Amino acid sequence: MLLLGKVLFSIVAEYVNYFPLNFDAVFLLGREESFRGIYSPAFFVHIIASPIALLLAAYLMLSGKRKSHGTWHRRLGKAQLFLVLGLVAPSGLVMAFWAFTGPIAGVGFGLQAIATAATVVMAARYAMQRNFPVHQRWATHCFLLLVAPLLFRIVAGTLIVTESESFMAYQVNAWLSWIVPMATYEAVRWRKKRKSATKKTTPDMQLQEA
Repeated sequence: MLLLGKVLFSIVAEYVNYFPLNFDAVFLLGREESFRGIYSPAFFVHIIASPIALLLAAYLMLSGKRKSHGTWHRRLGKAQLFLVLGLVAPSGLVMAFWAFTGPIAGVGFGLQAIATAATVVMAARYAMQRNFPVHQRWATHCFLLLVAPLLFRIVAGTLIVTESESFMAYQVNAWLSWIVPMATYEAVRWRKKRKSATKKTTPDMQLQEA
């Protein structure tokens, strides 16, 4: 978590190059042509809304099981629904069309934006149904999708340091930075569920044998 916080801080610290736009900055190199039409407002909406949504998601993950935070959890959960559906996901989808290494990375980023919107909708749906275990599952996926850009930066930085950076590596990173955390979470959840089922079955078998 400390590493993710440090990466988030480093990303926000780069905003001095975005107000006004400095096309000599690392992220903006060679992107002058992109900042025309709808991309420009989408970019600014995304860089402002996304860190807020991530911090909100972190609070919601921590406060979910604390009754003392119940009221704020519900209020900020509704704010998160609006923030992700109204700002983060749409702006991310627009930006995906101008992905740095072309359509392969663009489709990856676009599906990530769609998945983020879908998971926050499912989390809200099950919260309203008071099915909190399933709500927590979808909320966790939404959190992981919001964290994915930080993981993308960590991998990208590692590739640069190890001199392994390439267009293909960027494209693979655009997909795996959000698919791997979600798949890992589901694998761990499934393993815990299976382990719990095994523990429950064992005493039942022992009673039958007795």
